[in-house]
Amino acid sequence: MKKNISALTAISFATVLALSACGGGGGGSSGQQTSAAAPATNSGSLQTSVATPTYASSSMQATTFAQINSYRQSMGVGLLAQDAALDTAANAHALYLATNVGNGSIPALTHTEVSSNAAYYGDTPLSRAQKAGVASTESVGEDVAAWLLTSASTPSVDAANCLPSLLDSVYHLVGATDTFQTIGIGLGSADGSHLVAGGIMNACTLDFGRTASGQQMPTTAIAHVPLSNETNVFLQMFPETPNPAPDLTTPGRPIMVRVNAANQGDVLTVTSFTLTTSSGSVVPTRIIVPSQALAGSTSSATADVNSGELPAGVAFLLPLAPLSASTTYTVSFSGARDSTPVNVTWSFTTGTQQL
Repeated sequence: MKKNISALTAISFATVLALSACGGGGGGSSGQQTSAAAPATNSGSLQTSVATPTYASSSMQATTFAQINSYRQSMGVGLLAQDAALDTAANAHALYLATNVGNGSIPALTHTEVSSNAAYYGDTPLSRAQKAGVASTESVGEDVAAWLLTSASTPSVDAANCLPSLLDSVYHLVGATDTFQTIGIGLGSADGSHLVAGGIMNACTLDFGRTASGQQMPTTAIAHVPLSNETNVFLQMFPETPNPAPDLTTPGRPIMVRVNAANQGDVLTVTSFTLTTSSGSVVPTRIIVPSQALAGSTSSATADVNSGELPAGVAFLLPLAPLSASTTYTVSFSGARDSTPVNVTWSFTTGTQQL
């Protein structure tokens, strides 16, 4: 049995400690820092192949690397290449989190480190990456997760807790499928007996790197999550801070449409965004768009309550309540990218897992 501990943050680096029920998925925390200006591009520049990673076979890192690249490839947003320097930074921060959440020195997951705490490596994702050898011209992003186990973990358990919850969120889904080109994956483990539940504290860190404007889809491409015909989709959103829907107790699994928005002024507007069951019943939902897309979107759309957290090229459909288990849903989106029509319809099927 495990308890999952998650702190989900966006670029503001605010943190929160959230506890989910036993048997749930992992948690995440994301933040980005930029060390160099990124010039715009509007041409497709996706990585369709990357070198075989050097992670040990069947390790958590190898599994997570394969998982995220499989998902990104299916979405059409490009593969991530392993970066050994980012691995070093990610491993260091994962150990810092596991150690200091486990011993009570910090109350929640965080992207910042305090030099007086055990296992300190560097203050911020950017400083840790640069200490590990990442070039000063790179932008760096970070996701973290932690979970408390009552017995020793296995690579499969660790992998199941590191990535899936990030793909079941709003802001963190955006980050995990963003225009980054490289990734480093770290895992740390420490005594968690200080915590009320006790046990072994495990934490993972995903560090992402990008130079210039990174990977860009062609301007005619449309990416979406869940994937077409994806199965075992979670029923509800993993708790996230900042919270994209603070008035909803248990929103359903977020649905995202994404297009290229590399240039200043690019924007995805929404004309219609619906979710229906196989019987034709319309699911109550909320359309969430970045503030710059509100004026050109349907009057039923709402601006992201956390200003600046959503990039211009994404739109979300958030069910107001958890989805039904083992049910096929159809999503229909119509809108425009810079006034050029964007239309896509697809289906996915839920599993039985709440989180």
